[in-house]
Amino acid sequence: MEALQARILIQHVQGATIAYLYNRESFDLLNIPPHTYDSSQFIEVGSTIEYDGTKYNVKSVNFKMDKDLNVMDNKYGINMYAPTDPSDFNCQIGVFVDNI
Repeated sequence: MEALQARILIQHVQGATIAYLYNRESFDLLNIPPHTYDSSQFIEVGSTIEYDGTKYNVKSVNFKMDKDLNVMDNKYGINMYAPTDPSDFNCQIGVFVDNI
């Protein structure tokens, strides 16, 4: 049974890709404050995230399940939108944002 392996896409509502996040370290770059009761962090409509010095308002969030595993072999080129090395993924959480 294949486990869920997710990446997070941060995309501007006007279409520009802001970032692909593949691990905890890259998620921490969003500066989302932890909840006081259990230190968990949420991305939800209406919340504010910050990436690379710019603050954004979350307009919508969606979940995409791919048919197959996307294998990121890193043999050719780079992904300029990924702050860390890409990982294999079979689902994507899309976070669509607008400037504050």
